[in-house]
Amino acid sequence: MSQSLNLDKLIKRLNQLRFNSIDISRLSRFLVVGFGGVFVDLGIFYLLHTSWNLDLTASSMLSTEIAIINNFYWNNVWTFADISQQQQLITQRLQRFIKFNLIYLVGLILNSLIVSLLFYQFSINEYIAKLVAIICMTIWNFYLNATKNWQIIENDSEVISQ
Repeated sequence: MSQSLNLDKLIKRLNQLRFNSIDISRLSRFLVVGFGGVFVDLGIFYLLHTSWNLDLTASSMLSTEIAIINNFYWNNVWTFADISQQQQLITQRLQRFIKFNLIYLVGLILNSLIVSLLFYQFSINEYIAKLVAIICMTIWNFYLNATKNWQIIENDSEVISQ
């Protein structure tokens, strides 16, 4: 009888570990997408600000929005593909994109404030300021997307573990 209980505990623990490895995999993919988004953001920022001489704040906001669209696409088709595939309707994807963009909108505002504050008040190089803002925004975005946008509900975890 005691061995049976231990075996049940072991099986439950193995299932938890398997689910946790999925979470680590998902986090890793989110970070890879975000890292790619850094290059998109910085590349577009360079093009707008340096090549086209667009204002610092406008360049920062536009480059960030383009990176947001890029990151949504890759998170939807790769990071959270298992959840996204369950929601095939265009309205469901549109709602997810709107939520994603709203989360990033607050991040965009914070990003621009951080860039402006670091550049104008502390005379930090605009690219270093932009990089600091991107790091802050990444933490903000991961937390909110993991808990509010692509949260794994019980039905999803049952599908994943099967």
